[in-house]
Amino acid sequence: MAWRSLDVYVEAEYVHTSESADRYVYAWSELGFRPVEWLRIGVAGQRTRAYGGDREFQRGPFVQGTWGPVTLGGYWFNPGSADQVFVGSIGATF
Repeated sequence: MAWRSLDVYVEAEYVHTSESADRYVYAWSELGFRPVEWLRIGVAGQRTRAYGGDREFQRGPFVQGTWGPVTLGGYWFNPGSADQVFVGSIGATF
């Protein structure tokens, strides 16, 4: 969902396994701001058990830059903690 320079993005999935104790919901959420057309900044959060750390919910800042059909992004989860994680992303439109 977007309004002017602000946007919200949510992605979620339910992981169903044969063992009920291993089932979980994965979710990725972003609140973004686009000060100029090619730059998007904001905060992101993810809830996952696939990462394997002590935390089930990570959050932190992100930045994305778009050049033509290519978008590069960087996400820094848990800044300042012992469980810091960096996620890089590459996207392309066809």
